[in-house]
Amino acid sequence: MKKLLYIVAAAAAVAACGARESLNEGHGHLSLTAVQEGVYSTKANDVLGDFVVDIVRSDGWTKHYDRYTDIPQTITLGSGEYTLTVASPEFRYAGWNLPFYKGSADFTIRVDELTPVNVTAALQNMKVSFALTDSFKSELSSYTIVVTNAASWDAPDAGERSLTWSSATGDVEQTAGYFSVAPLRVKVDGYRAVDNSETHSELLISDVSAKDHHVITLDARVTGLVNGVSITIDPSVNDRTSDVEVPGWDEVPVDGGDSDDNPTDPTDPTEDPSVNPQPSTVPTMTWDKNPTFAPTPIAGTMDVEIVIDVPEGIRDFVVDVDSNVLGETIAGLAGASYTYSPDTPFPMDLINDEAMIAALNGMIPVGDQLKDQTTVNFSLSQLVPLIAVYTPESGSQHTFTLKVTDKKNQRLEKAVVFYAE
Repeated sequence: MKKLLYIVAAAAAVAACGARESLNEGHGHLSLTAVQEGVYSTKANDVLGDFVVDIVRSDGWTKHYDRYTDIPQTITLGSGEYTLTVASPEFRYAGWNLPFYKGSADFTIRVDELTPVNVTAALQNMKVSFALTDSFKSELSSYTIVVTNAASWDAPDAGERSLTWSSATGDVEQTAGYFSVAPLRVKVDGYRAVDNSETHSELLISDVSAKDHHVITLDARVTGLVNGVSITIDPSVNDRTSDVEVPGWDEVPVDGGDSDDNPTDPTDPTEDPSVNPQPSTVPTMTWDKNPTFAPTPIAGTMDVEIVIDVPEGIRDFVVDVDSNVLGETIAGLAGASYTYSPDTPFPMDLINDEAMIAALNGMIPVGDQLKDQTTVNFSLSQLVPLIAVYTPESGSQHTFTLKVTDKKNQRLEKAVVFYAE
């Protein structure tokens, strides 16, 4: 599964001595919130808490954190232009199960302003894994597979740029290698099971880029006593790999069947809804961590992952924000004029409002991530914790009402309530 890491930095500038100051004289605070999207291993390079963070100001001032978890809740910064960079702690040209993530974004600290900064730390290297056919496994008694991104097999740096898979380990298909972006050379050496004769094959993959997952299928064919076994290497690059779970259908009751105007033929199973039940097409929402959607306290780190199933495909998706601290801020990001009122929550049109899509992209699903989709993991895990930046009044409620309409004009509306402790 492809993985992206999103880091949301909310930079809240606070006035000094109650007066507005110039860009380079004021001070502000930087508050960081991070979540992970996708399935992550326990390797240090893939664990957000172990990522390194660097903050660099345009005049050369720097602040470094060895681990993301070492960052305090707020960081005081002087007004100015900054670049925030986040990255995995270890980089190698080639490594076992060692994805390398990195991303950066420029932002400005200004007095009396809140500046949300979205940083996407994306995969910078390539993943290589192997699939072995039954023929390959049965025809070869032993084999080794070497992959390198060096300029040649005998290049001076080939050692640090190469990985070797072997039948002796028994885990070739379960072990993935990661390589920095450069053409890949694949070499397979094997021995035939029946007579121990040797066979060899090589492949060059020149079309490569970051985030590629190269799934290389190895097959062996018996071609006769003279040629022995030939090995066919089938490289396929998957820009996206993902696991999709199809939920069970809910049975929809069918009216009628006993009326003279709508008789049921007992000999025809297609007329019996118990034999061929029709799937429900009504949109549904589930929140595994909070099945009853009970009001939830606001915290610095939250798990608000709502799965929305829309069998007919999403046509419209609007979220009404009823929050006296967040509504006006979101409106401002999208260039909209809005004054908070509990009677008129701010509507976020996440499919049709281009300004809103640009402002929130990377923080919550928007645009094509929603339109026409049948299943969406709608996450508020980044957005809701930003409320805490404003120090909301204890007991205040902040409601996000999710409104989904499918292509058959079927609608689902659900209020998700959060409160300040």
